[in-house]
Amino acid sequence: MPNQLELTHDQINAFLKRYEIFEPVLAVDSGAFGNVNANYCIETQTRRLILQQVGRKKNLDQLRLSSHVSNTLFARDFLTPSFHLTDEGDPFIEHAGEQFRLMSFVSDPVLEIRPSVADALRIVALAEDLHLALNRYFRFVDEDDRRYMTSYQDQPDLIVQAAFARSDLSAVTRSRNDSVRPFLDATFEEPSRVRHCHGDIKFGNVIVTPRRIGLLDFENYNVQEWGWEIGDALRSWFSDQLDNMTWSIRAAELEAFLDQQTWFTKRDAVLHTLRTTAKLLVHLYTDREDGRYYFSSESEADRLEKVDVLISRHETFLPALLSFARERGHID
Repeated sequence: MPNQLELTHDQINAFLKRYEIFEPVLAVDSGAFGNVNANYCIETQTRRLILQQVGRKKNLDQLRLSSHVSNTLFARDFLTPSFHLTDEGDPFIEHAGEQFRLMSFVSDPVLEIRPSVADALRIVALAEDLHLALNRYFRFVDEDDRRYMTSYQDQPDLIVQAAFARSDLSAVTRSRNDSVRPFLDATFEEPSRVRHCHGDIKFGNVIVTPRRIGLLDFENYNVQEWGWEIGDALRSWFSDQLDNMTWSIRAAELEAFLDQQTWFTKRDAVLHTLRTTAKLLVHLYTDREDGRYYFSSESEADRLEKVDVLISRHETFLPALLSFARERGHID
C-alpha cells in the first residue's frame, strides 16, 4: 500500500458530497497528519476536514438502516449507500480498495453557531411547515397520479414548486386521502388513537407531530437503497416517542450527537432537513417495484447518478426549498 494516494479535487469533492457536505473546497494539503497514512487536510468555507485512511476491514458488513441502530445517531444521520462502519463505529467509504473516513475540526467562530436544544424545536417546526405544504400534494401516489422524476431531469426545481400547488389529483387519490384525514386533521385530539397509521405500502406510515401534521415515514428503507428518510431523520436528531400524540426533545441525545459531529451548525441542520425532504420527493416521483420506490428500469449506478443530480447538487433543489424556509421565517 503506498504511503500517499493521489486524489484529485473532483475525487475529494465526491467524498465530501457523500458526507452531505457541499461547501466549495478552498485548499487541500496532503501528507501524514498524525500517525496515519494518506491523509488530506481539506479547507472549506467554514471547516477544516481531514480525510483519513482507515486500516484493514475486519468483519464489517454494510450497515442496514434498521432497528438495531435506532439509537446510533452518528450512524443513522450520516450514512449513505456507500458507507461502512469501523469496529469503533466510525463511518468510512471505500476508494480504489482502500477505506477512508472523515475527521473534522472547526474554528471557534463556527462553534458559536452550532444548534442548541432550543434550536431543535425551530428545526422541527421547519419540517412541519414544509410537510404541511407537501402533504397537500403527497398523500398517495396511485397508477393514475404517478409522476416520473425522469421527465423533469433538467428542471428539478419545478418539482418542488409543483408540490406546493398541485390541483390535479384523481378521484381515487382524493378518496384515499379522505380515508386517512382523521389522522392528519389539525383538530384531531382523540388520545386513544395510535401514533402510526399503517397503510398502503405506497403510503407508508403517518407520523403525527405536535401540530398534528402528518409526515410520511419510510422508516424501514435500508441504507443500500436511499439512506435517510424523513421520519428517521426527525426521530434520530431530536425526538422520541413518549406517548401516542407528542414528540419530546432528547437533550442528552442531541448533545451527544453534537459532540461527535463537531462541525454541525444551525445551517447544516436546516439544510439536512431540506435535503431529507427532497429525498422524500424522489421516493414519490419515481417508479415502484417490490414495494419500494426507485428507478426500477435502470441499473443501480444510473439510479444513484440520477439521485445525485436531483438532490446532491444543491444549486437545483435547495434554492426552492431554502426560499420556502425563508419566506416562512424559519431561517434568515
